[in-house]
Amino acid sequence: MVSPRPLLTAATTIVALITLAPAPAAASPPRYRVVDLGTLGGGDGAATAMNDRGDIVGWSTVASGARHAVRWRHGVITDLGVLPGDTDSTAVDVNEFGDVAITSFGPDYLARAVLWRDGQLRDLGTLGGENSVAIGVNDRRQVLGTSEPAGDMPHRFLWRDGVFTDLGREYFYEFTSDFNNSGDVVGGFNVPPQDYPCTCVGGRLRDGLLTQIGDEALGVNNRGQVVGTANGRAFRWQNGTLTDLGTLGGDWSRATAINDRGVVLGFSTTTAQWHPFLWRDGVMTDLTSRGVRETDLIEDINIRGQLVGARGNRPVLFR
Repeated sequence: MVSPRPLLTAATTIVALITLAPAPAAASPPRYRVVDLGTLGGGDGAATAMNDRGDIVGWSTVASGARHAVRWRHGVITDLGVLPGDTDSTAVDVNEFGDVAITSFGPDYLARAVLWRDGQLRDLGTLGGENSVAIGVNDRRQVLGTSEPAGDMPHRFLWRDGVFTDLGREYFYEFTSDFNNSGDVVGGFNVPPQDYPCTCVGGRLRDGLLTQIGDEALGVNNRGQVVGTANGRAFRWQNGTLTDLGTLGGDWSRATAINDRGVVLGFSTTTAQWHPFLWRDGVMTDLTSRGVRETDLIEDINIRGQLVGARGNRPVLFR
């Protein structure tokens, strides 16, 4: 197990350079077509992630009202099911092989990280406690998640082929949001002294060392670019340089995802309210000018620029 103390101490020694991005410029790209992905018998659902091949995963309610993890492929929805004895599940990520990271929930509120592969659900187990939660799956077929060792608070872990790698504790108020094919893990981390509540910063965990990156790190791509927020503004970080992405006219912005072409998805205030945006090559585009509503929930972007999320209680693809 990696000791968390050196990880957190390392965060205080790294300083990111900040450069201002060009001001948002007018852009008139094509409008998105909104596709309702369909649901199971219950009628509600949301898409949470997709890969570059176009596989989409998320959840849908069944006739009983329970939520089940689902995959949409070529217009066909597949119920990925729940573990035996469980009642609900949700899919959180899908890699380029079509492996799906799922969390399955029992009637006793216990949760288990699950990998769906080739039509089969595999219970990944735990670090010794009762619970585990899946966060993502990469193209090395590693699953990122959290689990409690017996009698302890949750730890971050990587799982591959039945072997757990313990990445250390996830302390109070910390969170784990994303990782890439290199195993870089991003999220929110506590820094010494480990105050309660957390003195949290954004960061990247790599090989047991924490690099502090802004206030919260929410996404990372396979080029090692990290996005999140710093001082209330969306950023993209690369090789020690933190770039302020600007806003849509208001004071605040937040970057939530980035694809392998460096296109950033997020939300920003205008002069009146929050709008979803895409940022590319120094230009921030208000997605409400491209067929996306300000109330739409946008969860992910793939290399083709397609978006997935939810409109109301329906799972949707924006393409």
